[in-house]
Amino acid sequence: MPIIGIIAEYNPFHQGHLYHLRTIQKELSPQGIICVLGGNFLQRGEPALVNKWARCAMALQQGIDLVFELPVLYATRSAYWFARGGIETLTSTGITTHLAFGVETKQNILLKKAAAYLASEPKAYQQKLQNLLKQGLSYPQARTQALPPEFLPILQSPNNILGLTYLQIIQELDLNLIPFILKRKGSDYLNKDLSRLYPSASAIRHHLISPPLNFIEKLQTLKNSLPLETITILAQEFSQGRAPIYFKQLNTQLMTLLRRSTPEKLKQIIEITEGLENRIYRLAHQTTDIQEFLKKLKTKRFTYTRLQRFLIHLLLDYTKEAELCLEKGPPYLRLLGFTDRGQKLLRQIKLKGTLPIISRGAQIDHHLKKHPEIFPFWEKDVLATNLYTLLYPNPMTRTANLDYQLPPVNV
Repeated sequence: MPIIGIIAEYNPFHQGHLYHLRTIQKELSPQGIICVLGGNFLQRGEPALVNKWARCAMALQQGIDLVFELPVLYATRSAYWFARGGIETLTSTGITTHLAFGVETKQNILLKKAAAYLASEPKAYQQKLQNLLKQGLSYPQARTQALPPEFLPILQSPNNILGLTYLQIIQELDLNLIPFILKRKGSDYLNKDLSRLYPSASAIRHHLISPPLNFIEKLQTLKNSLPLETITILAQEFSQGRAPIYFKQLNTQLMTLLRRSTPEKLKQIIEITEGLENRIYRLAHQTTDIQEFLKKLKTKRFTYTRLQRFLIHLLLDYTKEAELCLEKGPPYLRLLGFTDRGQKLLRQIKLKGTLPIISRGAQIDHHLKKHPEIFPFWEKDVLATNLYTLLYPNPMTRTANLDYQLPPVNV
């Protein structure tokens, strides 16, 4: 029986995600489903609506058996490193047979053909890509224009691009991981329409954090968009003052960091190239809030999402030195939660997996003695949680070092 891997953020877990899971269960009858979950800061450069343990519980209650955290060094990066960190986490379990993911297109053959093309990186493609980057295009724009025209129809959706990246990495690393490609249902990321049968996670978040901020009342209007269990968990997090969390809450912290940074310091943060540090430094002293700063900093080359990721990297002090760790792959499996069936999968992973399993922070000293390469990843994961909890609406809940204190979620 297959064991399915999923890479997700579940921010929050909604009906589209549930459709995805039920389709996997119906068509593959898996022995188990393992999820690699983005933690408290996510790939588009924003904090999660609720913390990683709450989103883990949402997933477990809907049919995921085992949840591991994607280290923040991968989780806040571009599509390639996000995908690669997730895939390498799944393959290191030693038991994952399939990678399931959703795309907008029905042209799976074309998607696989494009992935093979990218994995081989023909010289003509590389040269054209570099020329387009020199012209000032962003990397996604340059890649789209550098690829043969036949691939253009599948490059118009973030989900297609992420799916393409999954397939590319499987081929690049020659992994024995079978893709299971689903046609997504529902709105794309940018669509804020809640009236659709499967509204996007961004539409749900936008609804919750838009004025008036009557969070509990607003949850009741989302009964058709969210599973009941998700609503229950969100209501609990809201009522206890641990949520909602959203990007604007970082305004003061980010403006403080920007104004105290020098161009030399900014240049050390990953993805800051081509003199961007000088524009950042100048605009930090000419603007009064983070949205104004981003609006003025955005260019054709540097997209809003990339710049927002830069701000999260600045917050986490994510430097180019730390980036050097990524190539070797995640050094541990950080267990966030499990079901009874997930416990059986854990026993298999302990026999067949290639990485240590960290279920409690108290174990870290033991693992560090044998695996010192863990430290840069663990240090940033703990820092991410410690900074994230400072955003909790209720000051009494802003406890530090939860990664050392909280056990895995057991459903």
